[in-house]
Amino acid sequence: MQEKNQKDLENDEDDRPLVPQAGIIYGDIIYWATIVGTFLVMAGSVVTFTTTNNFIDPAYLLSAVVDGQTVDNIWMNAEGVNAMPTGHWYLDHLTTGNGMTMAGIAIGVFSVTPAIFASAYALYKDGQKLFGSIAVVAGLITIYAMLP
Repeated sequence: MQEKNQKDLENDEDDRPLVPQAGIIYGDIIYWATIVGTFLVMAGSVVTFTTTNNFIDPAYLLSAVVDGQTVDNIWMNAEGVNAMPTGHWYLDHLTTGNGMTMAGIAIGVFSVTPAIFASAYALYKDGQKLFGSIAVVAGLITIYAMLP
């Protein structure tokens, strides 16, 4: 097996395809939103397990899950809750550990929406009208799926 010389290695690096701007924009938005969401989830978890400021008692929730209770049964028997939360319930409870944790998860999941629309804009600017249109449709479908 013949070793490559320095000139061959430099030529290999020049042959790599460029990453499209739309991909860089999409990736950066997802990356940073996921980091922000992760820190919020970690802070919410700390608040959940170190304070009593919670939407649902974590000790009850964990023991009910381990006991194999159904989701409806867990929420119906939760002290002070008495119903399974729906929609974006965490927005009214952002100061609780559970609310912070859920908000962090929501930020991570929701980050796909602005990323799709920003990359669609970049695709349109690059003259990729078909892919830009598909990205817009995907973004609208994503928004529709998130509506309560």
